[in-house]
Amino acid sequence: MTDCLLCHKTLTPFFQFSDIFLSRKPRETVCPDCWAQFEVISERHCQICYKPDIDGRCRDCQQITDPILHQAIFHYNAFAKAYFQHYKFQGDFRLRAAFNTVLASRLKNQTIVPIPVSPERLQSRGFNQVTGFLSSAKLPYLDLLTKQETRHQSHKTRSERLASDNPFIMKEHVAIPDKLVIFDDIYTTGTTLRQAAKTLKNASCAHVSTFSLFR
Repeated sequence: MTDCLLCHKTLTPFFQFSDIFLSRKPRETVCPDCWAQFEVISERHCQICYKPDIDGRCRDCQQITDPILHQAIFHYNAFAKAYFQHYKFQGDFRLRAAFNTVLASRLKNQTIVPIPVSPERLQSRGFNQVTGFLSSAKLPYLDLLTKQETRHQSHKTRSERLASDNPFIMKEHVAIPDKLVIFDDIYTTGTTLRQAAKTLKNASCAHVSTFSLFR
């Protein structure tokens, strides 16, 4: 028996036939009560950036001449903020496994480039929360970008985020596929993902889209 990663209640195993046949353990890491508090974005969202509760294109995307198609799974609600407080800022690395199943399903057969953290941030935090998600879900990824140190995005205003300089640099001597999906944990203004996409496009990647767990 295992415990829910979030509330620590004992999980009731749910076995599929394939799990029994292949002698695999059940894959649940979060109990149904906690999982229900992660609010899935409905079919009604911006066609470009996945902003919830929008028909067609949102106002921001209407003003962008070369938009990058984005997809996301969950609303960044109060429960998600509490989750990231424990995972990302308090360093509970076990919590990376909460989304193994959904990420493995949604990003299957994609060529993924994760958003990196700066060397300074990596040293202070001890891990990259984005690659933590991918590694836990057993999703391979390409480590193509480096990031220069900046202030925490959560400490910036919306206008400061939108006006920030591009912190991403392509690594040298790397092969760049024709089609990539850039993966990040949270989409707020989209600046981080657009800057990373611009860096990859400038390096001759023809087709770049973006994906985040939360929006």
